[in-house]
Amino acid sequence: MEELGVIRLGAVDGYTMTNAFAVLAGSVSEGERGDTLVVCHSEKPFANVGFHQEALEEIDIDYCTRNSIPVVRRLIGGGAIADGPWEEDYFFITSLDSPVTSGTIGDYYGRMLEPVAAVLGRFGVYASRQGLNDLAVNGRKISANGAVDIEGARVLTGDILLDLDINIMAGILKVPDAKFRDKMAASMSEHLTSMRIELGREIKREDVAESLIEAFGRGYSRVQETSLSDYEKKRLKGLIDEHSKPEWVFSRDSVRSELMSDRRVVKIKEDTFLCQADYKAQKLIRVTMLAEDGRIANIIISGDFFTVPVSWSVGRIENALAGTELTQSAIIAKITKVLSEEHVTVLGASPEDFTRAILEAAKHPAIRRGGGT
Repeated sequence: MEELGVIRLGAVDGYTMTNAFAVLAGSVSEGERGDTLVVCHSEKPFANVGFHQEALEEIDIDYCTRNSIPVVRRLIGGGAIADGPWEEDYFFITSLDSPVTSGTIGDYYGRMLEPVAAVLGRFGVYASRQGLNDLAVNGRKISANGAVDIEGARVLTGDILLDLDINIMAGILKVPDAKFRDKMAASMSEHLTSMRIELGREIKREDVAESLIEAFGRGYSRVQETSLSDYEKKRLKGLIDEHSKPEWVFSRDSVRSELMSDRRVVKIKEDTFLCQADYKAQKLIRVTMLAEDGRIANIIISGDFFTVPVSWSVGRIENALAGTELTQSAIIAKITKVLSEEHVTVLGASPEDFTRAILEAAKHPAIRRGGGT
């Protein structure tokens, strides 16, 4: 391979971190850039919500407000997390035509995790692959990674945990009570680790960034440092302006507000019910539905699943389901048809999983038969 472009963004806010890679993916897709590696970190903590999630359901807004922690909704799926200065982040962007992306997604992750593991090993931290896309030390995660295709490019998104701030990482998430939060924090401490924990000393961020550049640069004839072009800066500003608005951050919540209730099933009238359910497939699916006369009148689907293409909205499924009879065959047929016609892949949830989630919400016998209790 010829040249790897490297961009050092340094300390950035959450909006820049979650939008810059999309701008660069566009440039790679258009042939304006070749393969590109970005290294950066969050200048301060922020709550990072998945594209298909409802922020008000996942994030403790009061905690974030009290602690001046911004809430950001990213462009890709997955679950809500806290990002902060305790990590070093990297984005590796290539054309979909690159040999780097060949094979299955498992092959791709295996290829991409090698340089990250090499960086950790250079400092004396020996990590192995955990699941499809993460690295762990003795079962404790130290590097989380994801991949997304944007236009004609693939983006590897990842981080190395230099340290941990369990209080913030647990604090930003919405939980039933303080006792539950304490248990969650304890679980995080058991399942996460960092370079500082493993080595007993602090590692300079700059050294980790340099090692990432060196590791990803192997196989290229040249590594060339570069920066965002004026055009890319303009595009980035536009995305940040759009995605920092409450209308974007809480967009899934705004749609759901018309149906929202603290109860799982509410009888509106004789044949009309408001119902809600959470269903755990590989990823979480949350359904809020208005059912009338045994059919879906209105439905909101959210969760921490991913979609390819990344910008595809689950609202297409919601619209298609309006008026559908609450039976397994009718629901799965509609969902499968939408995904097939629009050439969409959902990672972490199948049409069968979405159907089970909807039927779980409609569990009350009166809902499916369209009658009273």
